[in-house]
Amino acid sequence: MRRGAGHTLRTRRLTLRPVNAHDADDIAAGVGNYDVARWLSAVPYPYGVEDAHRFIASSAAAPGGCWAICDAGGFCGLISTGEELGYWLDRRVWGLGYGTEAGVAVIDAWFRGTRRRDLEATYFEGNSRSARVLGKLGFVPEATQQRFARPLQQDVPTVVMRLTRQRWRAMRRFRVATPRLRLREVRPGDAAALARIGGDPRVAPMLGAVTSPWPVHAAAAWISERRYHGQPGFAAAICLRTGQVIGAVAVGREGAVMIFVDPRYQGRGYGTEALHAFAADTLSRFDLGHLTADQFTCNTASDRLLAAAGFRPEGDGTSRSDAPLEPAPIVLYRLDAHQLRPTP
Repeated sequence: MRRGAGHTLRTRRLTLRPVNAHDADDIAAGVGNYDVARWLSAVPYPYGVEDAHRFIASSAAAPGGCWAICDAGGFCGLISTGEELGYWLDRRVWGLGYGTEAGVAVIDAWFRGTRRRDLEATYFEGNSRSARVLGKLGFVPEATQQRFARPLQQDVPTVVMRLTRQRWRAMRRFRVATPRLRLREVRPGDAAALARIGGDPRVAPMLGAVTSPWPVHAAAAWISERRYHGQPGFAAAICLRTGQVIGAVAVGREGAVMIFVDPRYQGRGYGTEALHAFAADTLSRFDLGHLTADQFTCNTASDRLLAAAGFRPEGDGTSRSDAPLEPAPIVLYRLDAHQLRPTP
């Protein structure tokens, strides 16, 4: 997460900013959709522009406690940490993962502030989308109670969930130990080391959009987009037991992994040791069925590394890269959980 001016928060795809009077039409259009309103407890239905203006003028929309969620297309929802974490998204962006992405940002802001209490959230039974989002954010079911749903004009079974500060801290930490290495979540302080390693002309060509040299600010942005939040879509620093960073390994939201190691430490088995441990932990931690990886056909060292960690070519094994310079053949690899080798 990147912080902006004042109460604005920025993530990889979103800007979360204070609500303002210009949002009234968008709020009315979003909440005015029954598919959205039916899962909200306090809003009237039908919901109009005047209702939106009343909300914007209320303390519930105060900066620092409520944010307009905006993507490249503009306003697409609201998220707040008032009495509890609450959010809604415009129908056009359902299924894009915005609820989780925005939730991570405001939860971090909540717990890093001066407030010390746990954070609650609720969802109506049957709202499977919100149940999944809150689970990904670390909330744990605590109770079920009846709550009055104003749009439905009736009591509805409601699941009450809680995220403790202790659990939040645990979800921001990643630790895996091997005989010679320590893997941990990437941190802003790793930017200079990773910029040097990833920007090495022997490494950068295999990392797609990474340039040689790789500016420290670009490495810092890479780290910011891959901080650990208790779900796939993060990077881990590969460290010697002395703490020295010698590379990084990452997994995408869909289970695609990549790894790069300082050329000075290649040929010693560090890459295989790190990748094997990372893959085993990731498959177990997130209950994934498999991981994938791809490599340029010219990169025989990476091919050997993937093979040593248990990855095997998938299908006919060939595709085309979309690297910035020119298309090149790549090999697609897959590691199924049941085929994971014991730790070397």
